[in-house]
Amino acid sequence: MAFYIVYIREAHAVDSSWPMLHDNKAGETQFIEDPIDEIERAKVAGACVADLGLPMPALVDSIDDAVNSSYRGWPDRLFLIDAEGKVAYSGGRGPFFFAPDGLEQSIRRVLGLQD
Repeated sequence: MAFYIVYIREAHAVDSSWPMLHDNKAGETQFIEDPIDEIERAKVAGACVADLGLPMPALVDSIDDAVNSSYRGWPDRLFLIDAEGKVAYSGGRGPFFFAPDGLEQSIRRVLGLQD
């Protein structure tokens, strides 16, 4: 089993509907604009992973937002994809409707670890 973050459109870009300042690892406050190409998006995703100290690799959605459009993940969402490539868990939109317990139960079910 592997865990990944899929970095989609920046949720808190200064030129978005939900702007927010970001503090990087050095404690510097920075403004992040919504990337306009895949190179910029990859740089922002890399900075996000590094600044947050995320323990898993990130995949980056293309600038046409194909993954986000398919999974409706904005601003963030939890999914479990089983070994056959099917969605085994689709959580509510975060951050307010995350249900980590539901994800954990789905992981246990897919792995055959239910009590």
